[in-house]
Amino acid sequence: MARWRKALKGVGVAVGVVALAGGGAVAWAASAADATLSRPEEPLPALVASRDPAVIARGEYLARGPAHCAICHTGSDRDHPEEVAKTPFRGGLAFEMGPLGTRYAPNLTPDPETGIGRWTDAQLARTLRTGVTPSGELSIFMTYSVGYLSDDDIVAILSYLRSLEPVRHEVPKGEWSVVARSLMGFGAFRVAPRRAPPPVHVPPAEQPTVERGRYLAEHAAFCAGCHTPSDPATFQASGPAFSGGNVEPSHGKDSDFEYAPPNLTSAPSGYVGRVDEDAFVQRMRAGRTHLTSIMPWECYAIMTDADLKSIYRFLRSVPPATKDTGPPYRKIGSFAP
Repeated sequence: MARWRKALKGVGVAVGVVALAGGGAVAWAASAADATLSRPEEPLPALVASRDPAVIARGEYLARGPAHCAICHTGSDRDHPEEVAKTPFRGGLAFEMGPLGTRYAPNLTPDPETGIGRWTDAQLARTLRTGVTPSGELSIFMTYSVGYLSDDDIVAILSYLRSLEPVRHEVPKGEWSVVARSLMGFGAFRVAPRRAPPPVHVPPAEQPTVERGRYLAEHAAFCAGCHTPSDPATFQASGPAFSGGNVEPSHGKDSDFEYAPPNLTSAPSGYVGRVDEDAFVQRMRAGRTHLTSIMPWECYAIMTDADLKSIYRFLRSVPPATKDTGPPYRKIGSFAP
């Protein structure tokens, strides 16, 4: 979610470009975007859900914890994020993107009519792996805003979702507007399925390790997605890893404030350069401070001590970046690097 929102910063200018373009050009671009988003030929991974209680339990931990599926697919009330911990995966959260349109998080319970009951394991696995949904549509949110999981962890999440009680809850599909489709067609946003080999699985352990922290921070928990600067058009990294992400306005009622994902490296200006391991764990456990923060605090707060300490130790191993990102929540224009 966060990485896609970063791309909206240039929409005001881009909308003007679309408005000035001829009707035929806009129609061509919209058609090109539809072709780009239609990917039914994308291969289906040969992954199958398990009924092993241990695998299901690990999937629950991932979906409600580090992989943070719950933050989008449970409650639909952004003003009450605390409901994430107890709400079924019934979907319905709206992603309102102004002139680009509105999309909705789907129902992930096994209901055959309104949920995933008719989807195959391979179709679900493809969505998690590549971003291509069972209908064959490329989901931009799944492609650029979700961590890249190992085969083992995809199977665990599949297994957990299959184990849920079905909840009948009709969720609108939503649409990309003509403006959004035109921008994609003109190449303002370059989107494609993820095709990198899956990351090596690093299983959880009782003791923290740098290797487990790397897997979580770079992939499953996707800390890198928000805390590394990126090109808004391609979503590719444009600066040192974990040196602080793109600043963006709040998407809540506090529209005169902005969020600056902090530098997480061990430099004096970086977060893990200023706090010890215990303080890092305590901060993650403390949860949300600002209601409109897009960080999935409710999910990260339930992670195990070993996983949180693993992330801390990995971040300490990342090359330090001296970038000063300033207060993470501040009035727009109040900080000059």
